[in-house]
Amino acid sequence: MRVAPPRRALDYGERPDPAAGIFETLLVQGRTVARYNAHRERMNASAQALYGVAPAAVTPPQVHRGDGALRLTFVPGVGLSVHERALLGDPVVRGFATFELPGGLGPHKWADRRLLDALTQAADGALVLLIDTDGAVLEASWASVLIEERGRLIAPLTAGRALPGIGRSRLSYDEEPVDLDRLLASDAVVLTSALRVLRIANR
Repeated sequence: MRVAPPRRALDYGERPDPAAGIFETLLVQGRTVARYNAHRERMNASAQALYGVAPAAVTPPQVHRGDGALRLTFVPGVGLSVHERALLGDPVVRGFATFELPGGLGPHKWADRRLLDALTQAADGALVLLIDTDGAVLEASWASVLIEERGRLIAPLTAGRALPGIGRSRLSYDEEPVDLDRLLASDAVVLTSALRVLRIANR
């Protein structure tokens, strides 16, 4: 897999506005919300750190679809909202477009997606891959990134620069430094989110 040299992410927009809130995407299977407590705890922790409140519901939201996805959004001063939608098919990944973002997006899941949307448009069909100024791989626009080396899964060390995906909990992996060269030399890239796991072979 070949990747063009990284572009500067902040040339395409500003960092997310915390006032727009935070969100979680949850998988629904057979009307059961997968890993609800982990999502709730993560949203509560972010809301407490950012806004000094703990907003998430005590019990899982009522769902009406057998399978699908929920989006929980918390906006300070507005409250918590829940939106239910059908589960879409797996996206097709046609390579990566790398963007350098100093310090990454940090450990929160921002509702303000304007920067990521602008990067996605600039990526022209490729998947946005964020890296830091030291070359460390951080995350993709919609997924956590792991690599596979000789059958072993490795997650990058993000040190608060990216949000570790809850979907990674379904996998067994080690955490080690991963830069772009190591990612490109790996056997495969594995993308995880709350909704899916995708393996993309490098060779």
